[in-house]
Amino acid sequence: MKSLNSITAAALLILTALVLSSCGKQAATNNADKTQPVNVRIEVLKPTRLVDAIQVAGTAKALADANISPEEGGVVKEWKVKKGQSVKKGDLIVVLKDEVMKAGFDAADAQYKMAELNLQRQRKVFDEQGISELQMKNIEYTRDAAKANADLMKARWERTQIRTPFDGTVDNTIPNEGDFAPPGVPVARIVNTSILKIQADIPESFSGSVPVGSAALITFDALPGDTLRGKVGFVGSTVSAANRALQVEIVLPNPYRKIKADMIGKVRVLRETKPKAILVSENLLQVVDRDRTVVYVENGGKAEERSLKLGGRQGIMVEVLEGLNAGDRLIVAGYQKVINGSPVIVTQ
Repeated sequence: MKSLNSITAAALLILTALVLSSCGKQAATNNADKTQPVNVRIEVLKPTRLVDAIQVAGTAKALADANISPEEGGVVKEWKVKKGQSVKKGDLIVVLKDEVMKAGFDAADAQYKMAELNLQRQRKVFDEQGISELQMKNIEYTRDAAKANADLMKARWERTQIRTPFDGTVDNTIPNEGDFAPPGVPVARIVNTSILKIQADIPESFSGSVPVGSAALITFDALPGDTLRGKVGFVGSTVSAANRALQVEIVLPNPYRKIKADMIGKVRVLRETKPKAILVSENLLQVVDRDRTVVYVENGGKAEERSLKLGGRQGIMVEVLEGLNAGDRLIVAGYQKVINGSPVIVTQ
């Protein structure tokens, strides 16, 4: 009797275990079927105008900028101009004390005139065969030497009168009247800012896509609301080893002198313009498998992964060459919580 009871109890235990196991599997199946959908926001993609540009910082430099130095040292005698004054090419800006140089020139010029007068008189004597040809040549060479010496002394005297090499503005005058100005040391700075060059460094990776003549847009924080247009006038032939960048210069008219030399601006060098391009924010891009860029779109209530091939840039917007089309419903919020095939609910 006891053996029968034991068998009955064992059978009941096995039956209970089978029922519980079946219920657990059913519950798991029901939970799987009821995966919670993710709330997302979407944006319907539309073709947009793309202006692909490289944005870098640039420094304004005067196209004509020179530090003027005396070739002959001397004491500053008189300034003919003041700081900020406009000057024309060849204008006298400063005079060094020239008494010694002037006296040397006057003496050399007198010797030349005397040698020239002597030559004229002796030529008549030579024509009458009063002197030999050798004597005549000696007189001619003496005249030539006197002329060369006079020209030399005149050039040295004129070096005490320092003139501007081009039209511009006197940006600085360094020594005061009475100070000694050594040769080769700047005494004034002349700049012409009617035309500027904006110097900028282009990353090495873009060096092959910025030819001379490329259009550029320049803005300055000091001139809010003004967008200036210029063209690339120079592209460097070498890449700097320090920053792996290529220097370019953009020629920029500055007729009203609003831009000052050495101001810092934002430079956008235009590479390409497309009237209809698919653009997405760089914040939506996810890199997987180290070399694959993906985004998610909503398709039939589920998240669908799309691998992308990217192109140019416009600010934080990136061009998509392959992987997305106009009309696709791009997930722009909640994309971090989904994987390919996840159920989603579109919310506003």
